[in-house]
Amino acid sequence: MATISVAEAAKRLGVSRQRVVAMIQSGSLPAVKVGRSYVIDAAAVSRHRGAVSRPLSPRMAAALLRLAAHEKPGVSASEVSRLRGRLARLHDAADPVGLVRGWLPGRARRLEMSAAAADLQTIAADPRLMLAGVSDPRAGMQSSRLVEGYVHEADAEGLFGEHFVVQAPSRSEANVIVHVADPVPPLSPLLVAADLADYREGREERQAATVLNRWISDSDIIRPRPRATGGR
Repeated sequence: MATISVAEAAKRLGVSRQRVVAMIQSGSLPAVKVGRSYVIDAAAVSRHRGAVSRPLSPRMAAALLRLAAHEKPGVSASEVSRLRGRLARLHDAADPVGLVRGWLPGRARRLEMSAAAADLQTIAADPRLMLAGVSDPRAGMQSSRLVEGYVHEADAEGLFGEHFVVQAPSRSEANVIVHVADPVPPLSPLLVAADLADYREGREERQAATVLNRWISDSDIIRPRPRATGGR
């Protein structure tokens, strides 16, 4: 059996090392503990990677997010049925965060930007920016040092120019995360979880899982519908 390290598994799966360890501890990824770390079956990693769905098209990603926000999806009945089927997979998925991240990269363009720390509060209050991700209270990660949200494609240039928001020199220097979309998707726990998943960091992924699990437990959107009975 060919084996790989936690670091290599994280690289192949596109997740953090902490997420790989969590998958091992949950039993969804076979591994053997050696000393303080693990060795992982390379074939199991390949199977797990193949189980993550292909990204949805921008149109279907937008429809899924509208459905999750209790809005009309704007697609055909058969497409709605397929979207509900995807959401139903979250109930029993070994890695629901990975599924959501795999489905929704087409929802917006994610930009890592930078602005003066003194301007962050003003940026967060700008009506053109819909706060999401770490800036949404459901994430439990609100910070005065980082702002995240969505802006319409038509408003992005004006928002950036007015608040002197520029591309961050490095990821570590980004303090404004902007998702540029047309149209801006409605806010929902699914959207917040997708935003957190994009960080690919342990803390954010744990919070994404918390947001998702709470939504899965409470949502009537992905709860199986009772079958219609015959008769009048």
